[in-house]
Formats: sequence, C-alpha cells, structure tokens
Amino acid sequence: MSRGRSACSPWPVGPGFDSALSGLVGLSVRGHALRMHPLLPGLLALTLSVVGPDEERLERAEKLLGENPEESCRDGTQLCVQLNSVASVELLLEVLRQEADRGLPVAHYRDVVWGGLAEITDVYARARVEQELKKNKKSAWVRQWCAELLGEYGLVDYAASLTEALGDKDVGVRRAAARALGQLEAEAGSRALAGAEKVLIHLTQDKDATLRANAVEALARRALGDGQAKLFLALNDADGGVRCALLAVAGELFPDELAPRLAGFLKDSDWRPRLQAVEVLAGLDSAESVGVLIEALSDARPVVVSRALAALRARTGEKHSRKEAWEAWWKEHGAGFDPKKKRTAANGGDERSSAATFNGIVFESDHAAFLIDVSGAMEERMKTRSATKAEAAHQELADTFTRLLALPTKSSVSVLAYSDEVTPFSKKGASELTEKTKEKALAFVADQRLSGHKDIWLALETVLDDPSIDTVFLLSSGEPDIGLYVHWNRVTWHLKERNRFRKLVVHAVAYSDSEFFRGQLQKIAEATGGEFAWFE
Repeated sequence: MSRGRSACSPWPVGPGFDSALSGLVGLSVRGHALRMHPLLPGLLALTLSVVGPDEERLERAEKLLGENPEESCRDGTQLCVQLNSVASVELLLEVLRQEADRGLPVAHYRDVVWGGLAEITDVYARARVEQELKKNKKSAWVRQWCAELLGEYGLVDYAASLTEALGDKDVGVRRAAARALGQLEAEAGSRALAGAEKVLIHLTQDKDATLRANAVEALARRALGDGQAKLFLALNDADGGVRCALLAVAGELFPDELAPRLAGFLKDSDWRPRLQAVEVLAGLDSAESVGVLIEALSDARPVVVSRALAALRARTGEKHSRKEAWEAWWKEHGAGFDPKKKRTAANGGDERSSAATFNGIVFESDHAAFLIDVSGAMEERMKTRSATKAEAAHQELADTFTRLLALPTKSSVSVLAYSDEVTPFSKKGASELTEKTKEKALAFVADQRLSGHKDIWLALETVLDDPSIDTVFLLSSGEPDIGLYVHWNRVTWHLKERNRFRKLVVHAVAYSDSEFFRGQLQKIAEATGGEFAWFE
C-alpha cells in the first residue's frame, strides 16, 4: 500500500493509518467525531510524527525492508524502531507476515523485525501489534508472535485481548497468551485481569501440558483465583515437565512455603523436578537447605549430583566430592553453620578429570545427545586439522565414545544428523553405549550425504521432545541457515521457553572462522548455561 494523504487528514500518513486509528482507539477518523474526542491532541501528535523528515525515513525504511540483503532488513528495522510509530510498526508487521523466501529464507527477515517490534515503546504503535493479534485470521504463527510481544511489553492494557486469545483455535497462540498474561505488570488481583481469571482457571485442567502450566503460572504471578494454592496443587501434575517448570515458579514466588517440601521432590520419579529442586535449594539462604542438598548427592543422574555438588561447594567453601565426606562434615559443623557467612567457593575435585569430553568440553552426563551437522558446508577443510569438518567431527565423536566406554558407569547416547532435516541414529531414542552401538553410530554418521543447509532449531526441537536427554552437544559449521527460527534472539527466546520444562544443557561447538557465525552458536549455549568452543 502506498502512503499518501488520508481522506480526512491534511497530513501524509503511513500505510493503514485510518484503519489503525479506528481499530485501535475505537474512533471514527471522519468528521467532527474525531475533533470532539479527548484523545485528539495525542492523535494529532501521532499523525505529525511522520511529517517531513520522518516521512522520508519511513519511505527509506520501507525500501530497506523490501531488499534482500539481511543487513538492509536490519537497517530498515532500526529506522522503524527510531520512528516508533503506528506506520513504522505496520511496515515491520508486513515483513512478519511474509511466508515466501526472498534472497534468504524468510525466517532471517522475520527474526530481525520481531526483535525490532520488541523494542517499540509508543503506546499506539504497540496497540497496532495488539490489533494484529486480534485481526490476523490467516496465520497462527503471526498471532502467536504478537501474543509473545504483548507479554514482552508487559502492559495490563492488553489483558482483554490476551484473554480473548486464550480461546484461539491454535494451541501455540493459547500457550503464548497464557504465558503473556502472567507477564503483565499489574497489582495483585487487578480488576483488569478479572476477565482472564475464569478462563485461566479452566485451562489449568487442559490436556496440553504447556498450556495448563502457563495458566497456573499466570494465576500465581497475578494472584488470581487462589493462584498460590493452585500452584502448589499443580506440583503434583502427572507430567514431569510441568512439575519441573512450576517448581521453579514456586521457588521464585513462595520460597519459604516451598522449602519444607523440597526434600520430597528429590525423590521424584522424573530427573527434571529433582534437578529443579536442587536449583531452588541452591538459592535458599538457610542452613537446612545445605543438609537437603547433601541428600541429592545420591541421585541416580550425574547431572543432578554435579549441580548439587557445585551448590554445596559454593555455599560452604568445602571441596568434598563423596557424599560420605559431606555427611561427616555436616555432622560435625551443621549445628553451627551460618548460611549468611561469606565463603570462598571451593574448586572442584579430581572427578572431572576422568569425565568424557567432546571437542574439549567436559560434561557430566549419562544421557547425552550429539547433534552432528551434515550440511554441505561440512565438506570444507579445517585449518587446525588436516581433515574436512565432517571427518573431524566423526573422529571427535569416536574419541568421545571411547572415553565414555572407559568410564565405570554406563551411558545412553542419542546421535542425530541434521541439515534440512533431522535423521536420528535410532528411532527409539537414546541407546546404551556399547562397542557395538558405537560402531553402528559412527557408521551412521559416516554414511550421511553432506548436502543442504542447517536447520538448527529443528534439531534442538527434536532433542527437546526427548525427556530422557539432559545434555546436548550441538556441532555446527556455522549459524542456522533455515528453519522456523534462525537468529540467536529467536532461537534462544524459544529455547528458554521450552527449557522451563526440560532443563537441557546445550554445549555448542563451531567449526567456523566467522566471528558472526560463532557468536550465534555461543548465544545458544549461553541460553542454557552450556559451554562454547570453536575451531578454525
């Protein structure tokens, strides 16, 4: 749509300006009705914001956003953010709605403009995003992304629209709306959220685990519908991921009430709530929590033990490794232990030296997944090794398996090859690592045809769907090329959202000279507390 003069305004305005004003503010922009409205001064200021130089900048932004280079999209997005207007948001939403690739896969442009939309601060411009959630009937993805943005904005003004979105036909939109309602800045029991309360209470019984967890969290955060009681009741949910996510919420909102129950969660049948209980305990400022953390050292999962051990060392300044040593120390010093006394964190013991490594990254896991890049870029040769990237990855995987097999404990591993698609070594999921499975897994990787591009988000989604995995090694020749999300801002945003239910640690390894590509992968690792390594 070209810009010009509105039929009822002497000023040049942005695309969709008339409909934006009438739809967002509930006014007619024709005749005396607009002139009589008390919001007239603000609306006139909004209109004047795109006069003269700003109109030229808007035209420049529109041109840049339509060009294929990603850098042009970035520059156009920043111009729109600076303009901070309804018209500039409309330009960004046009890109967000795009589905066809142009120059680059369309996700590159969508991720950039979503980041720009998150920076918008003008109330009317943000309301244009709210309108998109309400009016876009063609794309559930766009509605979901707009609901996410309203949560980022955090204004209670969006409560009614988000409540309406709780009834959306798409579960992704419903999940995002429930999550966003819990992020709105409102006083406890705010009347503005009264309409959401009844719907959220109903959704606490939904068959979708993520949706019911988000509904419970929203009630608890906004003190609606006896939210605290519902939160503690939901800690008994049948889904281990829900118990994990809501345990973190309870630890944040009601640590004193939760503290006496944490020892019970260390006996949960699912490792995820047990790990989350350890993390909550690590943040409690009480002597009792130290004694409970010692109990976690007998957990069957190495990741739980490792996290409990790190917390104990940080809290006490001691460097014991074995549970028996901690119990003896606690028996002697527990009675007089002062949790408020500052101590120097102890260095780890020798146990990490015997752990397995992958590309130099040490890990403590007996349920790890290896995501191996098999895109066309893996045919390139390494500078630091006399091999192609694919050959180096294969050798590193073989060496890691050898080190794992030398350990006294058994390990289960999952190997997935990814490019445009994700191909698992075993459709049954993780397999116990033996000499036989080692050879078969290595042969599986060696037989992969190197072609296509990297859909890293799809690879991460695949392991996120496997609740047995606690550690991931993501090896890549560079940044994500294709997929629903490709930029670190969107990959990490959604990885964190999903990881509330999963507790994955993602370590990233880049075989790349590009600092930009490496930075993308490093952000992915940092989002989960993982480590990052790169090789030329």
